[in-house]
Amino acid sequence: MMIVSRLRFKFLLLFFSIINITAQKNEKNSKITTQEVLVVKSYTPNLSDAFKIKTVAGLPDSLVTTSKELEYKLKLVPVVSLFQPNKATPLKLQQRSSSTPYNTFFSGALGNKNQVYYNISSVTEIDRTQLYGIQLYRDGFGGNVQNTLLKSNQNHSRFGLNHNLRSNEYNANTQIQIIINQNNYFGLYDTNWNNLLINTLDPKIKRSFFKIKSHWNWYDSLLRGINFQINLNSDNYNTSEQQLALQTDLETTLGDGNIKAEVKIQGFNTRFNASFFERTVDEYFQGLGAVDVYWKNYRNDLKLKIGAGITYLFGKTNISSPLLYYPQIEISYQKPGYKMSPFFALDGGVKQNTYKILTELNPYLAPTTPLAPTFNQFNTALGVRSSLAYILNFDLRFIFDKIENFSYFQRLPYDSQYENMAYRLSNSFQSQYLDTRIYGFKSGIRIDLAKNNFVRFEMLYRFFDLDTDQTLWNIPALEMNWESQIKLKERLLFSLNGNLWGDRKVAFRPIFLNQDLNSAQIISENLPFFIRTTAHLTYKITDQFDLFIKGRLNTQGIHGRWAYYPEPALLLIAGITYKFDFKY
Repeated sequence: MMIVSRLRFKFLLLFFSIINITAQKNEKNSKITTQEVLVVKSYTPNLSDAFKIKTVAGLPDSLVTTSKELEYKLKLVPVVSLFQPNKATPLKLQQRSSSTPYNTFFSGALGNKNQVYYNISSVTEIDRTQLYGIQLYRDGFGGNVQNTLLKSNQNHSRFGLNHNLRSNEYNANTQIQIIINQNNYFGLYDTNWNNLLINTLDPKIKRSFFKIKSHWNWYDSLLRGINFQINLNSDNYNTSEQQLALQTDLETTLGDGNIKAEVKIQGFNTRFNASFFERTVDEYFQGLGAVDVYWKNYRNDLKLKIGAGITYLFGKTNISSPLLYYPQIEISYQKPGYKMSPFFALDGGVKQNTYKILTELNPYLAPTTPLAPTFNQFNTALGVRSSLAYILNFDLRFIFDKIENFSYFQRLPYDSQYENMAYRLSNSFQSQYLDTRIYGFKSGIRIDLAKNNFVRFEMLYRFFDLDTDQTLWNIPALEMNWESQIKLKERLLFSLNGNLWGDRKVAFRPIFLNQDLNSAQIISENLPFFIRTTAHLTYKITDQFDLFIKGRLNTQGIHGRWAYYPEPALLLIAGITYKFDFKY
């Protein structure tokens, strides 16, 4: 093994010696060549170059110079083409309609039962920061409802002015409205009436409302909004009512959310010319001050609203305590991509029942009625919302509430001593109040389609747990409402809305001569469900002219929404709408 290693070493030594001798021989035979190196010196300007006259740049004279003509030589190449020209007629140029809507429109129509309808509205831009609007509206029918002994026509008219002031920091909207509602106490029992009394009695009830409302809101300020409203109400029975409301909204950031405070001051004074039973002047003065404070955060999947409210009542209130507390809580969870969203809500508050508010609920209210506030202590809702592909939206909630002074309407008895007054023939109502707990559920479904088309349906079912043996007259357990809008092609628009009131109990007051008002008998009577629905069909002739037809259908019978006050089975009206730009 050692002999082999020695032989390898000697061989490598001999190989490198031969390479070294060969390299030295080549180096002796090579000659050194001569190379030239060019050195370029950079330009160094001297002082005289700065005073040389520079040539002024200019364009060539077009009168002297001629433009160069370019020539193209086309080379024809034979190809095979399968193109076939379109033999259809060319498109016609159509004028694009303005995206800015017209500032004025007039709508008028006539219908059966001497219906007269008109609506004139105009909104004019004074400058870039101000808008001015005006509206004149009338609706109703002059004919009588079938099978009624007294006049039963109805009319509603409204005149309004509006002013809007806006800037980058705030927006202010001010309204002035005058509303006149005319109705009749025509809901008489089916009994033998004195013909002389029926022929000479004027059952008209005419109520007038004057309103001034101003709403200011700021976009980026601690003071977010101020609402101020004054109402002056009256009727043809010498009733007078004055209302005042002021609300201030404050909001600022706190942590991950916002904290908001709502401060309210409300009050009213109502004077009735004569109470129903004592026949003396009846006057109500009520006021309240309320503060609601809550923190809200809607930015995360878990959305929160936590707070509370306090209200102090003064005046003729007829309530357990002048100082009332209630919660303000909302909790919901909505994770992106999830179809279901559970929620929980617990709130409350105090609502004043004025003569104006009660007549909007029941137009056959007597021109004298008790007035007391309603206190919702625990208005609770627990449910779930779902949305499928942003088209089908569903809402289901279970509800509970404990209410002090829940308001309802009871029929008044017959007054033989003052039967020449239309509302004393046991054909008017008076508000009543009692404490109750409410259990039930509410569900709603909405289908949103393309082009602002939608279908909405809601249902409410309530069970009333009363503290006494009294009866809630005219309060149905089941209520439904629906609304839809369908646009057919580009010129036809159809809408449908309506309400359903389920079975309900009403107070029947038998009529006896020389009966005592305070001890008049009350008999419970059941009323069937009642449906009122309205359909509206509009056909667009041009951008400025529309034709429309509107129909209202009601359940037939001797009762309507209120006992012994039937409503017309069919009200049909047709007219035209004209839109244009009005400039002063």
